[in-house]
Amino acid sequence: MAKKTLDITTREQLDVYMNPQRQRLLHEMQVLARPATCKQLADAMGISASSVTHHMKKLESLGLVELDHTEVIRGITARYWRAVPTDVSLRANEGGDLQEEKMFLVDYLNQQVFAGLRAYTASDAVEREKELGLAHGELLSGVMYLTEDAAREFQDVVRAFVEKYDQPQEGAVPWEFSVACYPHRSFPT
Repeated sequence: MAKKTLDITTREQLDVYMNPQRQRLLHEMQVLARPATCKQLADAMGISASSVTHHMKKLESLGLVELDHTEVIRGITARYWRAVPTDVSLRANEGGDLQEEKMFLVDYLNQQVFAGLRAYTASDAVEREKELGLAHGELLSGVMYLTEDAAREFQDVVRAFVEKYDQPQEGAVPWEFSVACYPHRSFPT
């Protein structure tokens, strides 16, 4: 299925999208990588199925989730939901009266990734994976010196890589990531 784009342009859309429980729900659905019922998602997240149902309706209003199929199980119709592959654009560079909330959401999403990285590195998984010669999580940060062409190339390579691997594949496990890069314009050119 082709990936769609959702531009967050209104307060109503932003309020629906930035809710922390909905962000957790979208994350859980991405990691699960298969259709699931509200009960299955509720059990995985440790919240009530009615809460998940409420949040699913809100996410459905943005087109971020959709009903995949239904199954009758012991006389009850189970509804299986799936996340719709979507690029969400906060249009954070446009400013406006939603700017502060958009930046709060960006901070929250990055904090979630880094909290996961902290938990991962605090475990013995990194050393075990290194010893086994496996790919392991890490944080790279610093300064690169890029021409405009090199900066464009870097962004294109990262985008292409993410697009290539943003859907489940046999033998693949989910990896969390956050990529931030920006020109340090105070440097004399």
